[in-house]
Amino acid sequence: MALNVKSLAPRIATAVIILPVTLLTIWVPAFYIGFALLVTFLAAVGLYEYYAIVRCRQISPETIGGILAGTLVAFSGYFCSLTATALALYGGCLLVSALHIVRGQHSVAGLSTSVFGVFYVGWLAAHITLLHGIPVIGPGLVTLVIFAVALTDGGAYLVGSTLGRHKMAPKVSPNKTWEGAAGGLAFALATMAVFHTLANREIGVPGCGALPPWTLARYLYTGAILSIVSQIGDLAESCLKRSAGVKDSGLLFPGHGGALDRCDGYLFAAPVLYYMVTPLVN
Repeated sequence: MALNVKSLAPRIATAVIILPVTLLTIWVPAFYIGFALLVTFLAAVGLYEYYAIVRCRQISPETIGGILAGTLVAFSGYFCSLTATALALYGGCLLVSALHIVRGQHSVAGLSTSVFGVFYVGWLAAHITLLHGIPVIGPGLVTLVIFAVALTDGGAYLVGSTLGRHKMAPKVSPNKTWEGAAGGLAFALATMAVFHTLANREIGVPGCGALPPWTLARYLYTGAILSIVSQIGDLAESCLKRSAGVKDSGLLFPGHGGALDRCDGYLFAAPVLYYMVTPLVN
């Protein structure tokens, strides 16, 4: 697969527009609620796209209830309480199940896909705001996730397009190769090395958070884990789309597709970093 230069233009333009705004909401305390609302908005759009994918399989999920419940679960991370998020997940699944039954639906596929959407999009997305709420280093941790996943995606695309020969999962995502996966991993590791350098130089604005004071080894193995799980998340979403016969989950991001297309890696990466870090700060 040759590198498509024309397809890169909208991807780069979208990133240039979105990245500064996102970083502003992450690092400036006055905009913290803005970051939570951004995550919640993307979760709501992602839920809409997910249920649309499900309907392409001739399955009738509880769409409205699922979007409402999943969106509330995603926003619950803003309160920086894993217990609150767990209760929101339970309540969301209970609500969706009740609505599905009240509508007279008795399909196992409909019920299971309705509940799964609340977990897959809502609960996983909540970990992004949970991560952001960790004292002092929260903004730095979210920044690490954003760059590790984005550079993994970009590196995999560039290396896979130019050097890719061995298909990784041809039945799920025909264009993904092992060479691309390795390239994405290499890009993520290089990114983590840069962040380690920045952290040691204590670059930042007082009161706005900080990068984690980790060793280089910890930055590197964290980057490796984030890169690997984000690629698994990408393949998982590709599996959903392949099963439904759709190319993109939506059109929210020019050059990237929908919210799920752009955020699938973050949904898997943010929780793993949260659970890697929280035992050290609680």
